[in-house]
Amino acid sequence: MAKVKSKTNQQGKTKDNAVPEENKYVTYGLLGVFLVLVFMAVSYQISGDDDLFWHLATGRYIVENKVVPDKDVFGHITSGTEWIPFEWGWDLLTYGLYNVGGYNAILLFRSLAFCFIFLLLYLLLRKFRVNAFLSVFALFVLLVAIMDRFSPRPHILTYIFFVLLLYILLSYKYIDKQKYGKRLYLIPLIFLLWANSHMGVLAGGLILFVFTVTETIIYLKPSSFTSAELKALSKTELRNLWIISAVSALMLLVNPHGISTYVYAYSHTKMKMLESVNEWQSPFSSKLDFGYIVTLYKIFIFSGILVLYYAVKKRDLLFALMYISFLIYSVRAIRFTIDYEIIMSVFIIISISYILSQVRATGFKKIYNGNVLKGALGIFFIYIIALIPNNEIYQKIQYYRVSGWGINTDFIPVQLFDFMKENNITGTPYNHFGTGGYLVWNFPGEKNFIDSRNLNDEIHNEYSYIMAMQPGFEKKLEDRGVDYVIYLDPDLIRRPTELKGLVTNYFSNSKKWKLLFWDDKSMLFVKDIPKFSEVINKYEYKTVDPYDFIFNKPEFENRIRLNPDGARSELKRKMDSEPNGFLFKNVNSAAMRVLQGQ
Repeated sequence: MAKVKSKTNQQGKTKDNAVPEENKYVTYGLLGVFLVLVFMAVSYQISGDDDLFWHLATGRYIVENKVVPDKDVFGHITSGTEWIPFEWGWDLLTYGLYNVGGYNAILLFRSLAFCFIFLLLYLLLRKFRVNAFLSVFALFVLLVAIMDRFSPRPHILTYIFFVLLLYILLSYKYIDKQKYGKRLYLIPLIFLLWANSHMGVLAGGLILFVFTVTETIIYLKPSSFTSAELKALSKTELRNLWIISAVSALMLLVNPHGISTYVYAYSHTKMKMLESVNEWQSPFSSKLDFGYIVTLYKIFIFSGILVLYYAVKKRDLLFALMYISFLIYSVRAIRFTIDYEIIMSVFIIISISYILSQVRATGFKKIYNGNVLKGALGIFFIYIIALIPNNEIYQKIQYYRVSGWGINTDFIPVQLFDFMKENNITGTPYNHFGTGGYLVWNFPGEKNFIDSRNLNDEIHNEYSYIMAMQPGFEKKLEDRGVDYVIYLDPDLIRRPTELKGLVTNYFSNSKKWKLLFWDDKSMLFVKDIPKFSEVINKYEYKTVDPYDFIFNKPEFENRIRLNPDGARSELKRKMDSEPNGFLFKNVNSAAMRVLQGQ
């Protein structure tokens, strides 16, 4: 039977509205199940994220050359142009993890990092005496809201630093200044690490700035913003806070390229090509449908009304200024909405807890503080956990993701690159945008055409110009000395007709280019030049061409009739390498009908 926590009035009599004390074992059990859910939800295969690979290649370059570059070292067109890898700390971290345990070490770090983030948020909420059920349920909503940003990229470090900074600052302000005051001196160290890991440090600077300005206003206007619960800092405490803030600001400049890092990062955000990148779209844009992700963001935005209500009732200026500041910050682009949700979740949940605490219904409080809701929530989490390994939960919410470890070979062209390695396919590529990082990671010393670093508008425009076969694209390929081509589209089998409007149409029909590899998502063409003559003689698809199968069936069938032995040889080669390929099965079926009808 749960213990009962009695409250007494001034006469020492027990109040009638006593509520059950939380059972710590049930609470710990719910938290444990939730953290398992977090771990499982973020543990999915590397899929469609080429950034990871050029980050790894950058880490390797820094280790081998003992320098953080300020010029591009990975592109054959952009070589020597300005590029400052301002996330170099992450690059070194992930390269080190890879050397210890391969891709899975990086993915494990990702999963544990998010568990740490949610655990620290929970512990912070509990310092504010937020009910365990409300804390875990609200954090579950946050987990769903940010699921688009679980990829193993440097923003993970920003999220860690967000919650560390909030934990230190809020514990100091609201819990115990004496106990947590010394932890303020860790803040400059956090900013030093942060400034060399991710540009999210600027949002962290905004948190610290708002906090410091708030405390200054409270110090100057104590009659307006203090209460029995909220006291102004002393002159010495405020001075120390400003010193810590100033030192933290200076830490931003302690990086390999100083102020140039931020000038470069700012110029990077002004590129026109970012208008075509989803994460740089406005969360209120009608161009794209982000579904429930944006819907939850809007719920978080409007929940700010509760934060403002709390701020007024408690005379808490920090809550109001944090909401206003990060509301303005987040509306700029989709990529900033997650920052808002993580930062403001603490303030929103505390505000909701305060409002619920005003409810005087005894029955409601017993249910709200009891174990039934926690048990039901725990069972719900277990149900979700059971669905994750078979990807059933992702299918239910129509969200593509493959649970597990390693690389998702349905999205990353592992088979194509294995073929390239086995046959030493190197040179000057025209590669798909989504393969540039994987190319320089797999072939040290090779240079790509483009990758997702988005170095400048010029390279992106030229890439798009060639991909869309604009007038004169052939000359651009010649001028750039391109001698092999990598094409990738993970949705190829769902939208094959797009190939006809892309440069793949040219390569498939030109006698100057030879198809050496194809599967359900990728193609490899090489130029018919002497250095590739041996591999062309061995692997060219002269007869079984998937492009002709899709767009020119008569030609496809005629080639098979003219060269049945060649067709059988090419089909056998595909059968040996990719027997279950969707495209291959259809090509094979059509080819066999022709061969059997001879």
